Amino acid sequence: MSIPTPVQESLQADVMRADHFATTRLAGGVGPVEISLSMPLHGFATASPSGNPTEHPDALLLRSCLGSGSADGYHASDLSGGSASVVELSDGTGTVDDVGHALLVPISGGHSVGWLQAFADTPDPDTYTLIRDLAAAPSSSGAIYGSQVITLDKTQPTAFTLEWLGSTANVGFRFSDCVVTSATITLNAREQPKLDVTVRAANWSNDSGGAPDAAAITDRPQLPVVLGDNGARVVNASGSQACGQVSIAMTAEVVDEVNFSGQGISRFVVTKRTAEITTVTPASSGTPTAGALDNPASLGAPGASVGALQLDANVTPGRAFSALVASGQLKELQALGDSGGLVAVTTIVEPALYTSDTTDTGAVSSPGNKPFRLAFL
Repeated sequence: MSIPTPVQESLQADVMRADHFATTRLAGGVGPVEISLSMPLHGFATASPSGNPTEHPDALLLRSCLGSGSADGYHASDLSGGSASVVELSDGTGTVDDVGHALLVPISGGHSVGWLQAFADTPDPDTYTLIRDLAAAPSSSGAIYGSQVITLDKTQPTAFTLEWLGSTANVGFRFSDCVVTSATITLNAREQPKLDVTVRAANWSNDSGGAPDAAAITDRPQLPVVLGDNGARVVNASGSQACGQVSIAMTAEVVDEVNFSGQGISRFVVTKRTAEITTVTPASSGTPTAGALDNPASLGAPGASVGALQLDANVTPGRAFSALVASGQLKELQALGDSGGLVAVTTIVEPALYTSDTTDTGAVSSPGNKPFRLAFL
C-alpha cells in the first residue's frame, strides 16, 4: 500500500477586485479521497473451520465492489459419497440454502471445490449436483466445508472505515464512508495470488497512528503459490485447461450524492458494476474442442457462449479460493499472442444471464442464480 494523500478543497470566489491580488480562500470539504491497496490474497483461518466462514477483510473489500455476500454449505459429517459431478449426503441433511454456494469436498488425498447448482432430497439419499466436476470423486465421509460467497449484485454497498497506521505514534489517518470502486485478483501459475483494490472515501481525519499489532494479522493466512499441487485449476466444459495467466477484474461505477450532510457527500451510489475474467492459455497442438480456451484453429467471436468457467487457487480449508462465471460469454474476439515464446490464446469472459440453479424443495435464494461469484472456503 502506498502512503495515502489526504485532500481538502480550496475554494475562492471569482469577484471583482481593485488589483491582481488573490481573493480570500476558504477551506472546503475533505473528500473524496482515493486510496490504492495491493496485497497477497488472504484466507480467513489457519486451522480447518468448524462451521461456516465469517467475513474477513478481503471478503469485505470484494463485497463492497460486487454488492452482496453470504455464508453457508458446512456439513460436519453428512458426506456419504457420490461422483465428481453429484455429491451424496445422508438422507435429510441437504438444505436449500446451500444452493449457489461453493463447497470444499473431501477427495482422496485432499479436497476439491464444487459450486452447488441443484439440491434434491428425493429419491434418497440427498444429492448436490455441481456446476463443474470435482477434481475426483468425493470420499465416503468427512466434513464438507462451506464458503463465504461474494456475488455480483445490484445491492448498494455498505460503507466501511479504513485506518492507515504509520510507524510512529503521531502518523495515522482514518478514512470513513469508504467504498471499493475497482478490484483485481491475479492468479498466475507459479506466483502468489494477489489482490489490488481502489477505495474511495468521502471523509478523513487524523488519527493517533502507531505501528499495527502483529497479533492482529496472525489468523489471516496468505494463499500459497498457484500450483496444481495446491489444487489450482481452471475448468470449463472441456475439462481442466492449461492456463498460465488469469486475472479477475471487477469495477463499480459510483456517483457522489452531494448535499449538506457531513463533508458534503452523504453517500456513494453505485450506478454500474462489471466483472470479467481474462485467461492466457498456451495454444493446443492437438485437436481442441471448439469454444475451448486453447483452440487457435477456432477463435471465438464476441458474444459466443463459453458456458461455466471455474477457477480454483487453493484447496486447503480456511485458505481456499474459487471464482465462478456461471454462464460466460466472450467479451471480444479471442486473440493469438506470445506467452514466453509460445503461441497463446487470450480469452476475456464476462458473465451473462444465468437461471439454472434449482431445488426440489423450495425457492433458490442468493447466491443462487447469480452470474458471477467469488468464494473463500
